[in-house]
Amino acid sequence: MIKAAVFDIDGTLALMDKEKGTFAALPGVLDALAACRAKRIKIVAYTNGTFFAPKHYYPLLADAGIIIDPGHLLTPAAIAAQALAQRGYKRVMVLGGDGTTVPVAEAGIEVIPATKNAPKVDAVLLGYTRDLTTEGLEAVVQAVWDGATPFAGSVAPYFASSRGRMLGISGAIAAALENATDTKVTVFGKPETAGLTTVTAITGADPREMVVVGDDPKLEIRMGRRAGALTVGVTTGIADAALFNSFPEDERAHVVIPSLTQLQEQPWLK
Repeated sequence: MIKAAVFDIDGTLALMDKEKGTFAALPGVLDALAACRAKRIKIVAYTNGTFFAPKHYYPLLADAGIIIDPGHLLTPAAIAAQALAQRGYKRVMVLGGDGTTVPVAEAGIEVIPATKNAPKVDAVLLGYTRDLTTEGLEAVVQAVWDGATPFAGSVAPYFASSRGRMLGISGAIAAALENATDTKVTVFGKPETAGLTTVTAITGADPREMVVVGDDPKLEIRMGRRAGALTVGVTTGIADAALFNSFPEDERAHVVIPSLTQLQEQPWLK
C-alpha cells in the first residue's frame, strides 16, 4: 500500500524559467496531486536543486497552482544541513547562494563564506551559485587542503528547465575540488537515500510504502530503487522512454509514463 508520494520538481511537477525565477506546472500535475490527496497519500516535493531555500519554493510553486503542505518540501541543502548539525559540525564554509546558506544557518551552524583568508572550518558544503568566482573555488580547495571535510547537496551534471538542460553548478565545483584535492565529496542529495529517511520522518511511511516520481533515471529512479520504493519515470524532463528503459532491470523505473496525466491510471492510485 502506497502511503507517500515523493515528487521531483524540475521536469516532473514544473519547469522553471531561470531568468524570471518562476515555475509553470507540467501537464496533469494538479490532477495527479489531487488524486493522491483523495487517496490520503501524503505528498512530498523533493528537488535536487539548491536555487532557493525550502521556504522560498512554496509561494513560487503556489503561483503555478502547485500547493505543497508546509514542511513537505525538501532540498538537498536542507538535508545536508540537518546531517551536518547532527554530526556536530560547528563551522562550515559554504560555496553557494541563499538556497544553501539559509538552511545551514537555520541548523545552528556558523556559515563561513568562501573567500580568501577565511578562518579554518570543519567542513565545506557546495551548492548552486550564480556568482562562482576563482576566489571562491580556491577557498574551498584550500579549506579541504587544511583538513575540512567536503560535502555537496547535489552533483547532478544538469537538470530540466523551461529552456532545456541547465548546468548543475555544484556538480562542476565538486569535480574541480576532487581533482585538486584527491578527496571524495560526500553527497546528500539524489541519488543518495538520505532524503527518503527524512520523508519517513515527515510522513511515517517506510520507503517500501512510497512511490518516487521523477524525470531523471540517474537520480530519482536510482534513489527510489536503492531504497526499495516503487518508481515512476516521466518523460517531461531530461529523459525519454528509451533512456529510462536503457538501464539495467534492477535500476530501471518500474513504470515510465509520458506525463503525470497518466499517473491516475496506475493501480495504486485507482
